[in-house]
Amino acid sequence: MLELDRNVFAANQRKDLISRALKYESSWRAQGTESTKNLGQVRGSTRKPFAQKGRGKARVGTLRAPQFRGGYTVHGPRPHNKTIDIPKKVYDAGLRSAISTKYAQDQVLVVDSLDLTHGTKSELQEKLEKLLIKGKKIYFICGDQEPNINLIAASELFTKKRIRTDGEVENPLLVSWVQHISVIPILDNELLVLDKAAVEVLEEMYSIK
Repeated sequence: MLELDRNVFAANQRKDLISRALKYESSWRAQGTESTKNLGQVRGSTRKPFAQKGRGKARVGTLRAPQFRGGYTVHGPRPHNKTIDIPKKVYDAGLRSAISTKYAQDQVLVVDSLDLTHGTKSELQEKLEKLLIKGKKIYFICGDQEPNINLIAASELFTKKRIRTDGEVENPLLVSWVQHISVIPILDNELLVLDKAAVEVLEEMYSIK
């Protein structure tokens, strides 16, 4: 019987910290490539279109001004890095909260090993069936820096959710080294499956001293 560290698997489930961690991770994916044209980038003549005085109207220096159709954009978005930052302690607390939420929902399973002998889809399906988790969307978390190659090869055969002819549901499977885990896949997947080595690393990295 493996006793889990309550600081990691039964921590306070802070929704606010989980939300901050999610926004932080989501910012990694933001491209930040949106762009608008400034005055020098808009096509058009540079001549002064009307006389400065005598028209009884506002002066106009260029037809490329923002008030005219086809003009430049004032203070528009420019390409930039959208990545935000949060303190490491806040992110770690958010990750602990996410793991504890899954544990409280009985969606964490610890096994001795995640290694496979061959790496075939049928072998992995048989392993999932023995664990009574077949058909679930699973996030495998391995303690070794290089997860079992056969496990990776077999999990990649579950590319997308589909319903088989026999009515069984197949969901995509994700494999990760424990030090590369993040909040988004933890919450996106229905079940976390960890080996004992991964539990030890998690408790070493995120336990509150």
